[in-house]
Amino acid sequence: GHGCVNCREMEARVWSDPRVLSRLKENFVVVALYVDDKTELPESDWYKSDYDSKTKKSIGKQNADFQILKFNNNAQPYYVTLDNQGNLLQNPIAYNLDINSFVEFLDASVEAYKNN
Repeated sequence: GHGCVNCREMEARVWSDPRVLSRLKENFVVVALYVDDKTELPESDWYKSDYDSKTKKSIGKQNADFQILKFNNNAQPYYVTLDNQGNLLQNPIAYNLDINSFVEFLDASVEAYKNN
């Protein structure tokens, strides 16, 4: 989220590490889904959630709904690695400032992708 303190801390302390940054740049397409983005979508893009039956009208609400429905989780930050078909490469991880753990997560994701 834009206002997620833990997200900014992960970026500053983990993602900025040269080992992490080089892996992200060389091996991944990084996509961020902000769950607190209040940008309202055109009415034609609104939908009723299968999770809570509420109409989702903003980018953030739709992103949060996607995360809950697809990954059964609503944590921020939440890191997921997927293959080209949207299948999980590794179990997702959340806030953890251990750089070595994050490097292992990325490396295991690359290996899983190569073995697919």
